[in-house]
Amino acid sequence: MWYNVLMKSLDNQILKLLSNNDVTFFIPPYQRNYEWDEEMCEVLLSDIEKVANSGKIQHFFGTVIFYAEETILGQPDRYILVDGQQRLTTTMLFLIAVRDLIGDDVFKVAIDSKFLRNNNVSGDVEYKIKLKQVESDWDSYRKIILGEHLDGKDKRSNVFKNYKYFKNSLADLDNNKLRQLVEKGLSNFNIVTIQLEPERNPWEKPQEIFESMNSLGKPLSLADLVRNYLLLGKSSGQQDHLYRSYWLAIEKNLNGDNSSFTVSSFIRDYMQLIDMTSYKKATEVNYKELYREFKVLFGDDNQEELVKNLASYSQEYAYLAGYKESGNPGIDRLIADLKVMEASGFYSTILGILHLRTELKIQDDDVINMLEAIFIYIARRRILRLAQAENKNAPTLVRYFDELIDAPDKKEKMLNLLSDQIYALRMPNDAEIQSYLLSAESNFYNLRSGKFLFSLVEEKLTKSRPDISDHILQMEHIMPQTLSPEWERELGDNFQEIYDDYLNNIGNLTLIRYNSELSNNPFSEKKKIYEEHSGMQIAKDMILNQENWGEHQINERARYLIGILLERILKLPDGLNNSQNYSMIKKTPRGNKISFDKLGLVGKELAYFDDPMIIVKVIGDKEVEYEDRRWRLSPLTREIEIRKNRVNSSGSYWGAKQWTYNGETLKDILLSRGDEEADEEDE
Repeated sequence: MWYNVLMKSLDNQILKLLSNNDVTFFIPPYQRNYEWDEEMCEVLLSDIEKVANSGKIQHFFGTVIFYAEETILGQPDRYILVDGQQRLTTTMLFLIAVRDLIGDDVFKVAIDSKFLRNNNVSGDVEYKIKLKQVESDWDSYRKIILGEHLDGKDKRSNVFKNYKYFKNSLADLDNNKLRQLVEKGLSNFNIVTIQLEPERNPWEKPQEIFESMNSLGKPLSLADLVRNYLLLGKSSGQQDHLYRSYWLAIEKNLNGDNSSFTVSSFIRDYMQLIDMTSYKKATEVNYKELYREFKVLFGDDNQEELVKNLASYSQEYAYLAGYKESGNPGIDRLIADLKVMEASGFYSTILGILHLRTELKIQDDDVINMLEAIFIYIARRRILRLAQAENKNAPTLVRYFDELIDAPDKKEKMLNLLSDQIYALRMPNDAEIQSYLLSAESNFYNLRSGKFLFSLVEEKLTKSRPDISDHILQMEHIMPQTLSPEWERELGDNFQEIYDDYLNNIGNLTLIRYNSELSNNPFSEKKKIYEEHSGMQIAKDMILNQENWGEHQINERARYLIGILLERILKLPDGLNNSQNYSMIKKTPRGNKISFDKLGLVGKELAYFDDPMIIVKVIGDKEVEYEDRRWRLSPLTREIEIRKNRVNSSGSYWGAKQWTYNGETLKDILLSRGDEEADEEDE
């Protein structure tokens, strides 16, 4: 930050900061209330346990910024916090919980006197307590520190809820383990303290700095959080090496102007690829949650290997974003087409396919065939305005990569996989699409991909695809949007019914490259313009040969265009084009996000599918215990496969397939329950 060179900045430890008996920290009124929730406390406790168990890890706990105010003789120094109140408050709540649980009276008094209270103060309780909260939290916090009775209002506060969480989480630990969490865990939490001197340096305005960091400043992105996680805690030489060798490549690969393809969105899609499941989109409101998930997923990986892998995959993501060319125009064209069709749910799957190509596990033609299959699936669904559950389901397709690699016909294999999903994820067949596009309910004019699909029809007719970004390329109504008396005569006595049913029908629409408004010109005049000025074959076929225009002609042209779409652009194999392309077996769209609570497995033991000597105990809704550590199932599966020197093509594992309970895989248990959910797209 710009002010590091101006202000007093030094490395410190959180407990060393709190052990100063001549200081009371005050949280100024412009600070927000205490907002940490239980999930954040869970992460903190996990970090404390990890550091305590390692015996040597140093953990960076962030920055604490403050300035000193004058106090009267006999009172401790009054330090006003500018940044760090959430972390300091949560640390104090943890220490209070340890104090209230430990049976070692000497250690209990030591915590209280060294970290929680100022012993040299008598009378003024504000100075007696090391950390004075903002007023809305003060009563609850003061009562917890002093061991006083809390009423219902106090117990609804976040400070009490988090204090209670720590007490409940630590309740089963003996005195020795509680001491270790403080002496070997929290004592190795390092911070950077910055002391402002606003009286000496007028530019050091605490409130302005706070506002720039918290209220007005942009929150740290997922990319920022992950970068800091991978680099902090390393020596300056190691940081320089990791940044220059790998992270800089990520930033360069993904340095473009498309907001959908940031480094943060790349990290989220990489997580989906590796974990074979969906995560929330990378937005400001989700960054911290995704970061916590990232640490759970990769927390035990070698960090240099992890950032190296990220750098490698970022190259393929640059192809997906359109920032770089893949070296094969066919691949680049299909990627661009998929983006037009709004295939974001498939980005992690496409990323994996492109990486298989980099690893020479598939060839360029294989990539094209698989992407064509995905395009056909997406385009058919978009015509019917279907998108439900795609974002949840698409990342799980990675589990079939080994089958795809071995398949002789990869396009057909991918189409078959996509046709074996639940009904909400179905592949619409020819009859369903034709029936819809011929119906009065269809509205091809307002279909977001309608103009693009027409450009593909034109390409099939002329081998030249028009540029849909060309401002003079228009979607034109043949029967106009405003009927003139001449058009009413053209359509006949039931002109209003024809207008209502067919105005936006695919048969009444065409592409035209013409920058003059055709408006409601008579059909005879429109035909001349289509023939002489449109520059488009799609504006001539099944139009110029008509003497008049009405219901019959619209239906005939609709069938003609639908035929081109289904037979030449979105063609399915004979076995799929008229079959019900969905599975009658209920599936689990949420991939490997297993709820052990719902399955009734908390407290039970699971065995590895091919090694019954590997046993884990289920200790929570999403976690198991193995080798005295907490794991999510997929990262543990990946770790075991690495130890066994057998890594699959994708490096991704669906834990439900590889863990058993009473001889039955979790996948089969899920399917036998019929646990289907109609998931909606991530917002």
